Amino acid sequence: MVIISHTGALALQAYSTAHLTLEMKRTVQHGFYNGTYARFGDPQATVTIHDRPDFHARSHYDIRNILDSEGMEDTFLLIDEKTPELDAIWLVKPTSYSRAEEEDEQPGDVIHHPGETFTLWHGHIRTADVPTLAVIWSIGCGDLTETLYSEDYHPYDPHDPQDRPINLTIDWADPQVAGSEWGHAYLTATSGSEVEWSTDIALRQEFSPEPPAVARLTAEAARESGLRQYWSYQERIIPPGGSVSLTAPYDTESPIWPIGFPDDDPSEPAMASGARFRADRRPSQDELLLISTTQQRAQENVLQAKCRRVELQKAGDR
Repeated sequence: MVIISHTGALALQAYSTAHLTLEMKRTVQHGFYNGTYARFGDPQATVTIHDRPDFHARSHYDIRNILDSEGMEDTFLLIDEKTPELDAIWLVKPTSYSRAEEEDEQPGDVIHHPGETFTLWHGHIRTADVPTLAVIWSIGCGDLTETLYSEDYHPYDPHDPQDRPINLTIDWADPQVAGSEWGHAYLTATSGSEVEWSTDIALRQEFSPEPPAVARLTAEAARESGLRQYWSYQERIIPPGGSVSLTAPYDTESPIWPIGFPDDDPSEPAMASGARFRADRRPSQDELLLISTTQQRAQENVLQAKCRRVELQKAGDR
């Protein structure tokens, strides 16, 4: 049995600085649905949308202070009236991040405003790009400050409307993107009946360090699971009947996966569907224990590949 394991999503909270309209909510839901590959059941991030009247017409600085006082000191997102027009939302960094940036600040880097005890760091980002940037920044691959400076927001002014949102210029709905490092599934399958092996030197040399063997799903197992065949790094050959941890790109043309965000019902709760899981594909706790260090290595490799892709994308846009 091929088990697509859920790797754990980065949970983000979003708030609105104006009355939350259906158009505003849907912009975020659609962006996260595409940018997290939620259609495949294992989103890299989820977002819960809150509409708090006490945040309406408040500054980002004020909202940061209010949430800090309530014990919510993490990164959060802000939706505003321009969200549908610009297809962008704000990512607001923790106060601790802002204060740490002050220690490295050089003259001319930042514009300070009277009455503010710290410089709030926040970025206006194309909605579908927020999940990837939030995830790779969380593992230390780049940061908001570096990205804003590369986007010519230097000196940084926390009051700048940033009407040129950060944009990775990646079409998340493109099947070729979903079939690259961006859209891999982490899975466990049975050696022999569902997994085929190779010790071909040319295939092994595609990995660093070079493994003793590589493995992939059989054509039938891949088709039945909504995946495409893809050779994965393996530290050893598992005998027939044993469990093998692999990665594989999603097959965007498979009927297993829904095509678009199911937004027919305007009364649905304000939860962006970075959380549409296929109930029949959830592994049990015992099955999750089968995930090996090989799969953990594969996940780290995919995250680092995403990081490199973002860096290359930014370099190509300059």
